[in-house]
Amino acid sequence: MVKKEIITSLLKHIILIGIVAYAFIVMAVYSIPHLPLANRRTFHSMLRSQMTLDREKEMLERGDNKGHLLLLGSSVVERGIDDNYLDSLFEKQHLLYYSTNSGAGGFFARANLLMFSSMLEQGLHPARVVYGIFLQELNGRSMVHGNVNDADTSAIKLKAKSLWNVIRYGPTALSPLLSGNTLHIYLFALNNAFRDVHDPNFFQKLSFGENMFERDSSYTLNSTFLENLKDIYRLCKAKNIPFAFFNTPVRPKVESIADLPYLHRLEAYKAVEQFAIENNIPIWNFDKPTTFENTDFLDTYHLTPNGAHKMTSLLAEKICTWQKGFIEQDITSPSSDGGSSEIKDSLIRTVFHF
Repeated sequence: MVKKEIITSLLKHIILIGIVAYAFIVMAVYSIPHLPLANRRTFHSMLRSQMTLDREKEMLERGDNKGHLLLLGSSVVERGIDDNYLDSLFEKQHLLYYSTNSGAGGFFARANLLMFSSMLEQGLHPARVVYGIFLQELNGRSMVHGNVNDADTSAIKLKAKSLWNVIRYGPTALSPLLSGNTLHIYLFALNNAFRDVHDPNFFQKLSFGENMFERDSSYTLNSTFLENLKDIYRLCKAKNIPFAFFNTPVRPKVESIADLPYLHRLEAYKAVEQFAIENNIPIWNFDKPTTFENTDFLDTYHLTPNGAHKMTSLLAEKICTWQKGFIEQDITSPSSDGGSSEIKDSLIRTVFHF
């Protein structure tokens, strides 16, 4: 029979180990910059959202009275807009804004809607919101939309870093960093690697990855994806936050005649453009001929840092015009030959807003 003293001693050691372990967890959570209280599947999106909240908090603590311009979207926004460079352009144009790029790779309108709602609940006060649309954004046949399922939606919710939340969710929050892939995402996001590495070497290119479109010839507009996108605007409208769209570019070089997006540009943009016109929303099209060269792209639809600077400059010009009270709606038109749809000379619809 085990003696009572041995059991008591064992329990004391277990309790001591537990206290030490949780003390380490608490210190780690508070000391690791921008660590969200998230699980592995939601880590990337929530990391960007936590960085956004932390940026606004930092600016408020500094007493900065500039407005917060929030950028939402997927990896084409995450890699395509350099918010630090955008801030420098705002300064040159004497615009009282600072920007935060909250775009996250693989996360589209549904995840952006959930995270944006959660950021607002945590006290975010953006002065303007701009959403970057990917060509596959509304395609129900595209595999890129397999990132958020019903089990994830309850987990995609930012939590305040109170001591109780850190004790409760700390182990879950730290566990993603034990994964090499997630740690890589964290380090890249923290160091703006996608936008600051201008001449990636062989190993950096492997880290960035190369993305290609699905080789298919079918396109199905998914009404749920479209409604998610509309709901982001509706949420902004309800809180009197000015909102705008922009189309992100794809590489001019066509790898295959079966590359789906090149055959369905008009279908991909039409629904959002129609919604923008009906609601007097600015929409800027950067997916136009001659605007970007093949060398501006890291892969089929992700820009290099130089390409990101080019798109950031274009966006800054549009925001400057928007700030002056003009609503530009850059509308696509079908090709003149009546064949496959492509972006031709755009129809610029400018609405004076007073």
